[in-house]
Amino acid sequence: MSSDASAWTRFLKRFAAVAVGASALVLAFLFAVDGYDTVFFAPRFDREPVTSNQRFSFPALARKERFDSAIIGTSTTRLLQPAELDPLFDARFVNLSMNDATAWEQAQLFDVFRRHHARPKAVVFGIDVVWCAVGDDFRKLTPRPFPEWMYDDNPWNDLVNLFNLPALEETGRQFAYLTGLRRPKYGKDGYTNFLPPDDRYDPTRALQRIYGPGGKVPPPAPRPEPVSDAEVAAWRFPMHPLIQAMLAGLPPETLKILAVVPYHIHNQPAPGSRADRTWRECKRRLATMAAAAGNGHVVDFMIESPLTTEDTNYWDVLHFRSRLTGLLSRAMAEAVREKHDRPGLYRYLGRSG
Repeated sequence: MSSDASAWTRFLKRFAAVAVGASALVLAFLFAVDGYDTVFFAPRFDREPVTSNQRFSFPALARKERFDSAIIGTSTTRLLQPAELDPLFDARFVNLSMNDATAWEQAQLFDVFRRHHARPKAVVFGIDVVWCAVGDDFRKLTPRPFPEWMYDDNPWNDLVNLFNLPALEETGRQFAYLTGLRRPKYGKDGYTNFLPPDDRYDPTRALQRIYGPGGKVPPPAPRPEPVSDAEVAAWRFPMHPLIQAMLAGLPPETLKILAVVPYHIHNQPAPGSRADRTWRECKRRLATMAAAAGNGHVVDFMIESPLTTEDTNYWDVLHFRSRLTGLLSRAMAEAVREKHDRPGLYRYLGRSG
């Protein structure tokens, strides 16, 4: 063998050794730091949720034994604070609400929580338009990536899915949190105020988001849209089987609260309209499901009230300001306890045994 060939052979061996060693170090870093908190043999560090897409962070939170209760929903319930709910219900809540979550995505995350909590104390389901659309089909996913491998009980496929640049990036963030190089951005109980700080609230911009560029103008007089009882009875709410299954999968003693979120009045359907009848029928059917599940309660905040008509309570037509979360939490506890309407704040839509 020539000297050039021998040198080339030595170079390749050294290169392979370095590559193997570097790969081993990267794997050790990925598995030990465990950015997504899913590696079953990783050291038990007190990890942080690190991803802005909650679909990657919340499966780990849903498995945590320190929680006995959960909030399931979209961004319209993401501002509910476990720290405010815990003393009201003598529970330890985790907020698993995900931005723009579909009904299917919410059901997948609920299933993770349920499999790891045999007897939850309480579950709050945020009810918004996701659950009350009429039709034959429903949207399963959004443009946001949804890592189905995180939602099953196979721990080995989690390892395979860590071999990519996004996972390495999130692991780097986790390492920065664990070592104190970076301040936590997301709460360990799932709560994060994802809206701007309240001291940056701008009433003028909020009005534009609520009413559009035309500004606040009197709404047109509603035109009644009669809908027959037979047509209403034939309506299909394609997402209802999902929430019915979630309710049925909980023990009878688990407190089940279906909280119909308080959209701004400008985003609520006009009384007498077809959309209004759709919402009323959706709420009625949900109340029937809650009653059948046992210890179920529907608390309806989506009404005309001082809360929903006050523009300065909102950033836009969907998202209320964080100062209201305590009021809403206390109202849910009151509704469960008193089982009747509180005029000007909510309607209580049913009693259950």
